[in-house]
Amino acid sequence: YFHWLENIEDWCVSRQLWWGHRIPAWYSPEGEIFVGKEAPQDGREWRPELDVLDTWFSSGLWPFSTLGWPQQTDDLDRFYPTQMMETGYDILFFWVARMIMMGLWFTDDIPFDTVYLHGLVRDKDGRKISKTYGNVIDPLVMVDQYGADPLRYTLVTGSTPGNDTNLDPARIERNWKFVNKIWQMANFITQNLGDAERAPLPAHDQLDLPSQWILSRLNSLVKLVTRLFDTYQYGEAGRQIDEFLWGEFADWYIEISKHPLYNGTPEERQATLSVLLHVLDTSLRLLHPFMPFMTEEIWRYIPTEGEALIVARWPQADEARIDAEAERKMTMMMELVRGIRLVRDQYNVEPGHKIAVLVNPGEQRAVVQDYSYLFTRLANVSQARLLDANATAPDKAATVVASDVTVYIPLEDLIDIDAERERLAKEREKLQEMIGRSQSMLGNEQFVQRARPDVVERERTKLSDLQASLAQVSERLTTLQAAD
Repeated sequence: YFHWLENIEDWCVSRQLWWGHRIPAWYSPEGEIFVGKEAPQDGREWRPELDVLDTWFSSGLWPFSTLGWPQQTDDLDRFYPTQMMETGYDILFFWVARMIMMGLWFTDDIPFDTVYLHGLVRDKDGRKISKTYGNVIDPLVMVDQYGADPLRYTLVTGSTPGNDTNLDPARIERNWKFVNKIWQMANFITQNLGDAERAPLPAHDQLDLPSQWILSRLNSLVKLVTRLFDTYQYGEAGRQIDEFLWGEFADWYIEISKHPLYNGTPEERQATLSVLLHVLDTSLRLLHPFMPFMTEEIWRYIPTEGEALIVARWPQADEARIDAEAERKMTMMMELVRGIRLVRDQYNVEPGHKIAVLVNPGEQRAVVQDYSYLFTRLANVSQARLLDANATAPDKAATVVASDVTVYIPLEDLIDIDAERERLAKEREKLQEMIGRSQSMLGNEQFVQRARPDVVERERTKLSDLQASLAQVSERLTTLQAAD
């Protein structure tokens, strides 16, 4: 920076444009030049300068001119200097250096102490966006199609400091679905809340396991996102919020909450509502910098302290609610549910068909017994019968294991074992043929050397996926063959 300004060359600040700040210069009929806001009132016809100031000259005044300068306004006192300036690395000298130069000259202070440089926006294939390539993405079209928040979120989460961003419209569409998911979550919570007033969170030991788990995950998220913000990792912060809201809160806790909401005692219902509302409140605060419009709109419909979300306090993590043991137990139950779902999918069990399971709880009998409703609600299980810890494994059953808990899913009444064995054998044979063709292609040096790198990489990924599928099919076939 100092090298730029100490070795700066003359700067032509005039531009021949239709719009801009007028240069305050005037010319008399005799060729005199006067610099001032108004022409001299001496009876002569002073001609104004028609050129305008260079964009970067005008923009260099932006940090303080927008706050009422040269008057000493309240906004100027409060917001100047600011903390961080975010911009692209391609205008570091044109704009950032000029803002510092102007700030020091006119206010005796730098306009900001930190500069965050994002990269350039490229198309999904990494090419520069250009009319020549025909790959221009009009942000107004994207906003009209998907909304401002999905576009903003896509740009921020796709950015890392100094690195370019490959913008794929498919990601904007995916994040539009994320926004819709948040609307659905908020609608579910507010509808169940009704006109009830906001109640404080119960003590941690008075909550059920799923509530302890989600509050632990939420407070860990607050700590993580705050740290990521403090270290300027905004893209990763946004992705972590996404994973929590969609992958944990929506997909798991909201579904689980329907049990105490619709089948629990009044106290259980109230406790669950308090947790739901607290998680939504905190999540909106975290998400607001990424999606200001949607979060502010939802904020209007939940019980708050009456202030707008944009000026609400940033959340603080409650260390007392971070519970590693609750997370361990809940993760175990979730793995069991996922395993049951996977078995249903692998053996083509109809989604509406309820299945019975046997559970050897090992050392986790109390947890499994208290929360066996997770199996019935989340995996469409009709009955989860607990076995003694020393019980032998039943014949002709698929097995799901998490921690020291084992779930057995009897297959004999669930599927036609002989027909399923035949189907899996044919599928294994087909996969082996496809793997052979892919291996032959990748073993051909001419293909590897002449094909585009992305084509070769796609074929390698395809081979890896086929091999993983073959391993799964072979494992299921082995299970069925052992059923004889």
